[in-house]
Amino acid sequence: MAMMIVRYREADRVRWGRLAGTAPARAGDVVTVEPIVSDATTTGALLAELESQRAVATTAATQIAATQLMSPVSTDARLVCQGLNYASHAAEAQQHVRRSNLIFAKASSSLTGPFSNVVRPAEVELLDYEVEIGLVMRRHICEATDITEENIGDVVAGVVLCNDVSARDVMFGASFLQWFQGKSYRTFCPAGPVLYWLSRSEVAETLEHLQIKLWLNGELRQSASSAQLIFKPAETLASLSQQLDLRRGDMLLTGTPGGVTAPASQKLVEILKVHLMADTIRRDELRVEMVKTRPFMQPGDIVTATLVDTLNNRPLGGQENTIAAAEPAQKARSAADSISRAAS
Repeated sequence: MAMMIVRYREADRVRWGRLAGTAPARAGDVVTVEPIVSDATTTGALLAELESQRAVATTAATQIAATQLMSPVSTDARLVCQGLNYASHAAEAQQHVRRSNLIFAKASSSLTGPFSNVVRPAEVELLDYEVEIGLVMRRHICEATDITEENIGDVVAGVVLCNDVSARDVMFGASFLQWFQGKSYRTFCPAGPVLYWLSRSEVAETLEHLQIKLWLNGELRQSASSAQLIFKPAETLASLSQQLDLRRGDMLLTGTPGGVTAPASQKLVEILKVHLMADTIRRDELRVEMVKTRPFMQPGDIVTATLVDTLNNRPLGGQENTIAAAEPAQKARSAADSISRAAS
């Protein structure tokens, strides 16, 4: 039986809980939670306890503010990502025919809460959104594994709504187009509000019936169904198992649909080709070209997103993140020093 699991701050500790009411979609929502009795400090450890029934939810429900919710995926997890995995996004990136599965990584320190601020670094001008479905691993995969629609429930524990926030000028301006840098700033992966934990028998069918949507300042920008994924989860995980280890609690981000801020124009493609070895020129020209379509995210903008299990007509909550400007370096250092002194 599917369960919506949340991770939240209560006083000076982090707790796990089972959502007893409606999943939150706005920062001002109030959440009804049944605390889970567990000593787990990571998502992987909690999943192990839930699988063995060592962790159980109490019936003593409590109410908390949605802003107390944290990412249900803890920062020890590895984030592996798929790119251009919806035809609509592949087409707007000038990749109309997908012949291979694009895989890259994102730092787990980018994880942040579903209602936390997304901080735009001072050097970033082209800040973009990417709503995605995250798949959380049920068990370790440490060798080549035959993963199919029939057994995917043995390796996938559940799903999480994610926003793969991306600095386009850093992604395409870094030497040899290093996406990792442009996607790995702190706060660049809002996740949650819930980990939708599924029984093994529910996984395969549920993964075909998930709907994601994203709005910027109230304007719908992205909308898609998981049924539209080009490279499906079972195929992708089987392929990944040939190359790398995945641990319980790690997450695969399955790609974003069309509707990003600036689709690739022929001019943009030409800039990438001509200035591949000239990082500064390439970045500066991209900053001019990519803003011709519409503005990128600015401080004060509000990005919202939702995830729905359409098979069971079950809303899985949403995100509401405000874009904030980075603090000046001196102020940030002073704040860090104050925290350090308080902890000592």
